[in-house]
This record gives sequence, structure tokens and C-alpha cells, in this order.
Amino acid sequence: MRNLQITLFIIALAFATTQTFRHVYVKWLEPRTSVLDKYDDAIEKEISASESIDNLLSLYDEAQNQVKKYESDPDNPEVKENEKRYKEPYKTEIKLRDSIEEWESHKRDIHKLRFFWACGLLSVLIGFWAYIKIDQWLGIVGVITGFTEMIFWTCPRIFGFFGARYEFERLLNNKLFFSLVTCVLLIATWFLLYHFQGKRRKAV
Repeated sequence: MRNLQITLFIIALAFATTQTFRHVYVKWLEPRTSVLDKYDDAIEKEISASESIDNLLSLYDEAQNQVKKYESDPDNPEVKENEKRYKEPYKTEIKLRDSIEEWESHKRDIHKLRFFWACGLLSVLIGFWAYIKIDQWLGIVGVITGFTEMIFWTCPRIFGFFGARYEFERLLNNKLFFSLVTCVLLIATWFLLYHFQGKRRKAV
């Protein structure tokens, strides 16, 4: 049992700390600018500067009106579906829609992160209680399940933050915070389990 606990603890802490280092790098050290930024068009700059989804929605409403105005004029040439991403007024409308969808995706990710991390914490607490009161193996299963859930949902996001910079930052902050807490809980759990194992050996 003890050898298994040590092995699992080392693996879990290695994953958790590696993820935390990655979040720290992305938040404070990863370059966020490019020499090509000066070539961004006006709408890309407005999207990047938007601090709430309401700002993006107001821009999207305006873009939608421009599309309707364009389509209502029979003198305007029809734009093929596969060309809309590259021609105005569809180009702006599509960029705004993509950025809003990405913003909403980050928001859903934050909600899932908090929910499943809380489920993992609950599993750890139940597992710890079962370890002390019922059976060590049953308790270890609960602890392993809980920390697996917590580590999985704090893993780094692969995709960038185009069109949803502020919501991406909020997601990153949440992942960094919960990664740090997971590391602290892992270390605390190890010492607690070690403490109760020592008590049991003395009792025997």
C-alpha cells in the first residue's frame, strides 16, 4: 500500500506542478505580440480590445446591419459562400461571430473547470473519510479519482485567445489558481495519510 501511495503521489504531483509551470509561463512570460500586429485591420483591433461580450455583441449588431443593407441592394454583386470570409461586409460579420463563439467557449470551459474540480475535491474528501473510517483501499480509490479529476480539468488549453482575450485570461487565471490549490492539497493529503498510517502502525 505505501509503495503504491508513494508512486501515485509522485506521478500526480509531477503532473500538477508541470501544468502550473505552464500556466505561469502563458500568463506572464509567453510573448503576446507580433511584428505583424500593425497590419491588423480596425475590426481585429476592436475585437482584441473588447473587455466584455456585450462590446462584441454591439459590434456584431452593427456588422449584421451592414450585411442586411448590402443584401437589400439588388445592384450589389452576390458573394459566393466560400468567398464571404474574405469580402466585406461578410468578412467583418464572420470575424465577430467567431470571436463571440470563442468567448462563449471559454466561458463554458470556466464553468466546467469549477464544477468538475469541485467534484474532484468532494471525491478526495469522501475518499479521505473512507480511508480513516472504513477501508484504506476504498479510501485510496476516492482520493485517486478526485485528484485525477482535478488535474485533468486544470490542464493547459491548447488554443490561443484570438477574439476572446479577456475571457481567455479569466480562464487562464482560473486554471492557474486551481492548479496551485491542487498542488497544495496533494502535499497536504500526503502528510495526512502518512500521519494516519503512523497512528495505525503504533496501534498495532
